[in-house]
Amino acid sequence: TDSNMLGATHEAKDLEHLSSGIRIVNPIMGVAFWREDVAIKAEEVTVRFEEGMPVALNGIEYRDPVALLAEANAIGGRHGLGMSDQIENRIIEAKSRGIYEAPGLALLHIAYERLVTGIHNEDTIEQYRINGMKLGRLLYQGRWF
Repeated sequence: TDSNMLGATHEAKDLEHLSSGIRIVNPIMGVAFWREDVAIKAEEVTVRFEEGMPVALNGIEYRDPVALLAEANAIGGRHGLGMSDQIENRIIEAKSRGIYEAPGLALLHIAYERLVTGIHNEDTIEQYRINGMKLGRLLYQGRWF
């Protein structure tokens, strides 16, 4: 398991077997939402953006982006947001499987996508998504900094 403030990864051993699933992971940034003994209460969350950047959560303004992300992680984590089971194509053409946690980024992404679809037209949204996929690939390959 590797982690930082952006997220956590769980890889290797039993996760390399496709017959095992997300349920074998013990989340470190959130809750095991699949367990019957885990209760998740509904919560309304507001995110305010200025010039495309998140600046406030639930009416509280954050001047420090690290503090904002920490709060987004707390909110997203208590709802089990941002957990995904991924099979990657590594740069060396090897396959790799991992369970990822990124509750704060998931929360901010959901809010930002809602903002984008609310203000842009269909062609602009399509270009935004195409560029995002291309940039994501370049970042993954270490070809953008």
